[in-house]
Amino acid sequence: MRLSRTPVDITIIDRNNYHCFQPLLYQVATAALSPADIGYPIRSIFRRRKDVHVLMDELTGVDLERKVAIFPQGEANYDYLIIACGATYTYFG
Repeated sequence: MRLSRTPVDITIIDRNNYHCFQPLLYQVATAALSPADIGYPIRSIFRRRKDVHVLMDELTGVDLERKVAIFPQGEANYDYLIIACGATYTYFG
């Protein structure tokens, strides 16, 4: 939210082209919701933002001294890097 008020370009890199709202996964598992109800294309979430770019890739490393993010297909320079590792779910038993 704070980045939306700053004059910066934002690049979101994810290996998936969708965002899954995990707190509702149990409702999909019990057929109360369709999977399409909790999965949203990342590009459509930010479609009105001209300063947000979405790329599908997977981060494999970071060179902090050179300020470079490393991907299987190459490298990208950055000024600031925010790494959001995501979340996983577990089944009890």
